Amino acid sequence: MNKKLLFITLLVIGMVPHLFGATTGKISGTVTDAETGEPLVGANVVVDGTDQGAATDAEGEYFILNVPPGTYSVTVSMMGYARTQKTDVRVTVDHTSTVNFELESSAITGEAVEITATAQRDVIQFDMSASQISVGVEEVTSMPSITNMEGALTQMVGVDVSPTSSNPDVMVRGGGRGQNLLMVDGQTMVDNQSNRPMFNMINLSAVQSINVVKGGFNAEYGNVRSGVINVVTKNGPAESYSGSIDMQYTPAHYKHRGYSIFDHRNYFLRPYLDPEVAFVGTAKGWEDKPELREQYNDFGGWNQFAQDLAMSPEEAQKMFMWRHRAEGVEDFEGVSRQPGSYGDIPDYNIDASFGGPVPFISDPLGDLRFFASHRTSNEAFGLPTIRDYFSEKTSQLKLTSSLTTNMKLTVEGLYGETNTVSSAPRASGMDQYMVGGNSILYSPIATGYDYVLGQNGSLYYPSALNPFDIYTSMVGLSFEHVLSQSTFYNIRISQTMASNVADTVGRPRSDEVLRYFGDVPVGEEPLGYEVGIMSMFDGMDYTGEGATRDYSDATTFNFKFDLVSQINNNNQIKTGIDFTYDDLNIHYEHNQPGDVGNNWVAKSRKYPHRFGAYLQNKLEFQGMIANVGLRADYLDPNAGAYSANRYSDYFKKEYRDSFESLVPTEEAETKINLSPRLGISHPIAETAKLYFNYGHFYSNPTSNELYTIRKDARGTAEVGNADLQMQKTIAYELGVEYSLFNAYMLHLSGYYKDITQQINYITFEDYTGAVDYGTYTNNNYQDIKGFEVRLEKRFGQWVTGWVNYDYMVVTTGYVGRANYFEDPRRQRLEGLTNPYQERPLPEPVAQANLRVMSPDDFGPALGGMNPLGGIQASLLYSYRSGDYFTYPQGNPEENNVQWKARQNADLRFNKRFNFENYSVGLFVDIANVFDFKYLETSGFASAQDYNDYMESLHLPLYGKDAYADNPDLVEGDDQPGDYKQDYINMPNREFLTFFNPRTVTLGLRVNF
Repeated sequence: MNKKLLFITLLVIGMVPHLFGATTGKISGTVTDAETGEPLVGANVVVDGTDQGAATDAEGEYFILNVPPGTYSVTVSMMGYARTQKTDVRVTVDHTSTVNFELESSAITGEAVEITATAQRDVIQFDMSASQISVGVEEVTSMPSITNMEGALTQMVGVDVSPTSSNPDVMVRGGGRGQNLLMVDGQTMVDNQSNRPMFNMINLSAVQSINVVKGGFNAEYGNVRSGVINVVTKNGPAESYSGSIDMQYTPAHYKHRGYSIFDHRNYFLRPYLDPEVAFVGTAKGWEDKPELREQYNDFGGWNQFAQDLAMSPEEAQKMFMWRHRAEGVEDFEGVSRQPGSYGDIPDYNIDASFGGPVPFISDPLGDLRFFASHRTSNEAFGLPTIRDYFSEKTSQLKLTSSLTTNMKLTVEGLYGETNTVSSAPRASGMDQYMVGGNSILYSPIATGYDYVLGQNGSLYYPSALNPFDIYTSMVGLSFEHVLSQSTFYNIRISQTMASNVADTVGRPRSDEVLRYFGDVPVGEEPLGYEVGIMSMFDGMDYTGEGATRDYSDATTFNFKFDLVSQINNNNQIKTGIDFTYDDLNIHYEHNQPGDVGNNWVAKSRKYPHRFGAYLQNKLEFQGMIANVGLRADYLDPNAGAYSANRYSDYFKKEYRDSFESLVPTEEAETKINLSPRLGISHPIAETAKLYFNYGHFYSNPTSNELYTIRKDARGTAEVGNADLQMQKTIAYELGVEYSLFNAYMLHLSGYYKDITQQINYITFEDYTGAVDYGTYTNNNYQDIKGFEVRLEKRFGQWVTGWVNYDYMVVTTGYVGRANYFEDPRRQRLEGLTNPYQERPLPEPVAQANLRVMSPDDFGPALGGMNPLGGIQASLLYSYRSGDYFTYPQGNPEENNVQWKARQNADLRFNKRFNFENYSVGLFVDIANVFDFKYLETSGFASAQDYNDYMESLHLPLYGKDAYADNPDLVEGDDQPGDYKQDYINMPNREFLTFFNPRTVTLGLRVNF
């Protein structure tokens, strides 16, 4: 009760004037007499094209709040002085753009005197006390191979994307899922079912600006520990119509190297279709190719295989080809079929927008204007699945009305639909996987298991991968009321929905017999699905439909109230409250017809809610800018936490279907956390600043970790823990920025993150194994430290670009145990390695972008156009260090070897044609322009294949005494991932060894 009273008190404290800085910036400066330097009082300062402005005070100072991000002209007028305008004033989110004026006196005549000058660009933003990057959409869309928000974010130092599903994890300084906050026009855009930002909802054609804060963010931001991604979208113009169309087309191509999986030379088909070995078997064939014999388990040949079947060896081979849809089946006599195919459909992306005044009703409804955008993206899957494309469709509509000169109302809606399949490699990279339990590919390095060919049957049985659809939407309302030049408030209300539908493939296999091989009938298999297991003759099986279902959905209601007050030129006071209410409808089930005994359903409905309040002051002085704040967060899981004995019989199979109703619970405690935040920026010269920030940050557990119930054939396999604590990060950062030659910005920063109360998965097992389940606890920790370097040239007529380098070292571990056993003997023996801590692992990343462009009016004019003008070439390069792993398995020195680094380079050539009211850009993107190769672990066909490769390398490791007795292991300078040396025993699955071949994309962009 005391905690609740404390929190209510903090909410009341929060209701004082403040500035909500999530979507706008500020323009401020001084107006002086050019001759005397004296401040001018009462000068009128206006942001051209808007109704925003201010008058200078007794010190000649002014400020204009609530300016949307963009590029403006600012004009000053005063009796007796020339009217002066400064153009190219760039405003970014949460930043004060300084624009000073020196007015020339003018004789009072009948003619107005005007002076126009370009505003000096802020190479360094002195009021920023944290590492952050602000970019406009033009900067993003000019880079090659960028079609969505995830791609745009990966180009920012300290930001990486871990592609795990249709909604990738954005990693900011090592922090991934549940640690980042996405805000669109001030509205929170997070799927509270998984605590993931909904990046797929944002179309680049709708983006006005992107601002990423990588630490040290102000107290106004809650449920975030690593990064705040703040997106401001465009408003439709009030007086005219404008829009854009961006189309990209990539011709059909294989997204792996090597043979098609339906080619007779492919690894999986070769021993069965190669004339040298197919009929006599692997033991007798390939006498001159021992390296091929070593790759396969023994196959006796079709001559031997057909002895047990009512068909000839030739017919047995043809039946094998039929079931694998191998090339050549179209030539069979009688009823034949089309061979399997993929890599024969193009990728394309269309992103279009249009906005302006709403016809007929704009004027009477406060200049009502709209902005609409839509994106359709289809990326062909890298291997055959039940669907051709990984498809995304997103739409946005934004309505804005200036009810009065002091009031603005904005209503916007977003809708997104993702159509994919469970457990499939995503289109854009064969090493990218969709979440699920039936993966097409796997790495024996990770699993440690050998396999027979049958474990890759999904390659030839596309119906094994269920369709998986994700539907997302957001409806938001924002009301803004300007009370005075220095005060305004904002109310934001939104509802966000996310729904998963992972169901059956939808089409059963036909029973019709299409032809016979000998006396054996065959139908359309392996297409369609059928209950039961059927063999393809090589150990591969095409079995029944996928049994796992997901019908979960989450609805989130959010309310935010914010009030602006600029107390004086030196103080911005910020405070605010927010309330979030979730309706989590969790529904998982295992539904396999004919397998009733192992089917189960797990359903629950939970209603957690959260409050937040903060108080913050931004102090701006000539020698120091400081952000000081305090935030309070309140979390009520609004559910019971299971209180049964760890090894209770309730977890056994006989109670599986009644577990939720029988197991005892205790109401989970509410959680309250206070988060102090401090950031200081100290200009140490006109061209340099030093900054420091410190803060406490918390994020909520996911609904899966709090509430999930998962079952299997043995009983209850996983239970959530509604009593989990919020995860905590204490972060520090020290940085410096230099302006070089008034054109370049050098950014250097060091950071440290002390992460505690992080959630970890633990298991419990009783004496008999009948109780064997997992749950979650707050026993994981991490230490993340690193430094960043960024050299940037953002402004220039011919050359712009940047270079990033991020060196990060991560130490992770947990306290307590990962596995608990009722058997005290196992508890002692299997707990000897607890607690656990990995050794520090450095993970450097480097990126660079170089843009060379000619001015639009460059070169001779022909027919009113400049053929040599508006040409741009942009090169985007990235380097990422390889993963650490333990070799050989069981080595007490864990993570003793590092895989080779990955690098890539993309190139864009663009030519822009400018006309009176529109412009047209034609471009060509070349992905992996230098054709870099990276050896993927999915190429290994087995653990033995992996070991053969590793032992063929000349590793520094083999110089140690432990390997002195093995003359086959040669010491050298090789690194895992090397492949060019002749002595290397390459992975057997050659078509899965190298992905990302060089590809060309054609594009057209029209702005009007």
